[in-house]
Amino acid sequence: MLRKLEVDALKADLSAVDALLTSFTEEEDPIGWYQFSARKEEIKHALDQIVSRPVTHAELGVFFGGRPVQGSRGINADFAGKALEDLQALISKRYSGREFGRLAQRGPVPGGDTSQMLVTNIVRGSVGFVLEESGNDAQLVETPLKEAVDEVADILSRVGADDEAVFEEAASELDERLLVTLRQFFQRLDDFGATMRVVDGTRDFLLDRHAVSRARERTQAIEIVERDVEMTGTLFVLPESKRFDLITMVDGQQAVLKGTLSSSVFRQIHGQGDEEHPPVDPRAITRTPWVVELKTRELRERNRAPRQVHTLQRLVRPEPGNDQ
Repeated sequence: MLRKLEVDALKADLSAVDALLTSFTEEEDPIGWYQFSARKEEIKHALDQIVSRPVTHAELGVFFGGRPVQGSRGINADFAGKALEDLQALISKRYSGREFGRLAQRGPVPGGDTSQMLVTNIVRGSVGFVLEESGNDAQLVETPLKEAVDEVADILSRVGADDEAVFEEAASELDERLLVTLRQFFQRLDDFGATMRVVDGTRDFLLDRHAVSRARERTQAIEIVERDVEMTGTLFVLPESKRFDLITMVDGQQAVLKGTLSSSVFRQIHGQGDEEHPPVDPRAITRTPWVVELKTRELRERNRAPRQVHTLQRLVRPEPGNDQ
């Protein structure tokens, strides 16, 4: 079960036991007092264990409501199957984009097999599904798939947010193929009159009918154009925040490009590179100009000026003697 759901269930049990303990005194019912006190300690111990247990594998709960759902009895099979297919596509594309860089506009998604989620539970109420990463091996750190799933949940929460600025932040993290699937997903929810609650390790949010319609309008009103470019300049990398500044020349003028680090660059500067992305000592980066590969996304929205978002895809090579 999702940790968030386990914690919520135990907290509800603890509140119920506390209410019972306040309804009588130990003198009135010593046996009952002892039993409920012991139960309270069991719940608190279980709660402490769950809270202290790190969640390192991917897990996500999605609970649908609205027209496709018939109370607690069931859900429209066509809607449920296609909605879960959309969610899996979002996760696979996010994972692939993180691990392998820019996706081709068409064709198979690299790493699709390793990004597949399992439906491990079906939750009644408003009908929901618990999705978890396959594999039972305990991990000491978060898996790449967990990071991708957390990012998808974060994007879903922000695309339908009331605050336009929150959506703008989410839009800057999208790529072309992710946007196509996101657009299709919210269109499906809206056409079926569905709502959706999303639960992951720490997050629990509801996309009601207004949020779903708002997300559909926003995803249909935006276009993303991507291109990969090599540039040379003075590079400053902030590994902890996964961000960079590149001082370079753009159209004959000095400019500072800012953006995020890709997973491959993050591995390069942590000594975990490969043949295509060799390890780089981060302390040496600022000593000389670098040739780098950037992914630049231009976001075009209705009634707004286009804006660009940059991702550092690869540290290609140092360029000694270049005065960029």
